[in-house]
Amino acid sequence: MILITGATGFVGQALIQQLVSEGHKIRALARHIPARHAPEGVQYVAGDIQIPSSLQTAMEGVTCVIHLVGILAEQRHRSFEEIHHQGTLNVLQAAKQAGVKRFLHMSSLGTRANAVARYHQSKWQAECAVRESGLDYTIFRPSVIFGPGDNFVNQFARMIRFSPMVPILGDGQNRMQPIAVGDVARCFAIALTDRQTLGQTYELGGPQQLTFQEIMENILDALHKKRFKLRLPFALLKLEGKIFEVLLSNPPLTYDQMLMAQEHNVCAAGTSLPTPFTFTPLAFAEGIRRYLTP
Repeated sequence: MILITGATGFVGQALIQQLVSEGHKIRALARHIPARHAPEGVQYVAGDIQIPSSLQTAMEGVTCVIHLVGILAEQRHRSFEEIHHQGTLNVLQAAKQAGVKRFLHMSSLGTRANAVARYHQSKWQAECAVRESGLDYTIFRPSVIFGPGDNFVNQFARMIRFSPMVPILGDGQNRMQPIAVGDVARCFAIALTDRQTLGQTYELGGPQQLTFQEIMENILDALHKKRFKLRLPFALLKLEGKIFEVLLSNPPLTYDQMLMAQEHNVCAAGTSLPTPFTFTPLAFAEGIRRYLTP
């Protein structure tokens, strides 16, 4: 039995589909159990990584935990520290108490000891906790993840559909390496059975490194649209982020997000997936056409 935290999220749903197709039995942890009928091979269980006592039942009979929970913006009682670091500590402790040996952890590209953004700082703390846990771990650090239902490509696609302009962050030359959600799921599935992944941290990216402007142009092409490109200085965006955080409970952008957007988000090893993930990842332009093309 495999327990997945963050199972109702974007990556969680793709991973469930991948693992069920391979014959795995899944227990899906969710704060709120979906009303829809669970697919065959999937059991939803109520639990919250911020409430350690709620994790005990979820861990019964589990041989592997896949920890996906993460947030991109903080809310009251759901800070980066509370979710990424303390939440991970809670899941690790529950896993060890239940005798679980295998632990797959979702981190993020850009996570490092000297990170500037608080998001990445908290992700680094979580990674350290996983490495020090004594469990057989594998850590994944994907770049931007795209696919049906994502909050990146679809957000900009909505802007393009209803606005005469498309925003370009800064000079538009910061590079990313978008990877398809299905490819991320395949990497997790491979790691489940490949022992050479034990104790490893993997950066995951797609087959191309694209600038932010190139990503916007790919989205425009997929939508068959032309739009005026409005360049927005990062100094202005960071100021807006601070203001939004004060005024809004769910801000459209935050100061921390703009700190991350200023950085390149590409894999150190280039455009090939690391061994043992030998398949060819889906190209960004081809992938987004599958769910954006009118």
